[in-house]
Amino acid sequence: MPKSAELTLDGTFYHHFGRLLESHGLACVPAEVHGILAGLACAGEDDATVSTWQTLILADTSENVATARLEEAFSGLMALVQRALHSNGFEFQLLLPPDNDSISVRAQALADWCHGFTLGLHWNHAIDPSVLETDAAEAVTDIADIARAQVGGESKSEQERALAELEEYLRVATQLVFESASSTIQRVNPNA
Repeated sequence: MPKSAELTLDGTFYHHFGRLLESHGLACVPAEVHGILAGLACAGEDDATVSTWQTLILADTSENVATARLEEAFSGLMALVQRALHSNGFEFQLLLPPDNDSISVRAQALADWCHGFTLGLHWNHAIDPSVLETDAAEAVTDIADIARAQVGGESKSEQERALAELEEYLRVATQLVFESASSTIQRVNPNA
């Protein structure tokens, strides 16, 4: 797997990462793992703490070559998430299947991403959504709601547009939650 600075979150990477997860018997899809990492980043975790939060994704964290490879992949992807969320250029992207995958597969992946984000955000109990800024707290609720969404009966073009709008909303919402949570964590723990 390439170093995080070289990663491009595109369809090729999505499928490559999916094969890596599958080869290790993990039931998570790449979108869900990326959502978990984004949620963890918002909750103050980072690539240096991978050994503590990897249990969210891995059932078996015993030391072996396979676990080390996954830990390296998670750490690299987390570093990329962190870098994107800390950047001033609004670089954060969701890891989702390519546009040539079916709308139902992409919609499910978006819901999986949201489910993962919610798991990651609440994992260490560092963030209480009720103390976030109002917009960020509403974004957390919206993300949880999107995790339960299903593809509607609209035309394919309407579904494509809705999916693109949701993806863009999630990029903005994640950045908003990250910034609000970061200031909350700083107020509660000035040494963080």
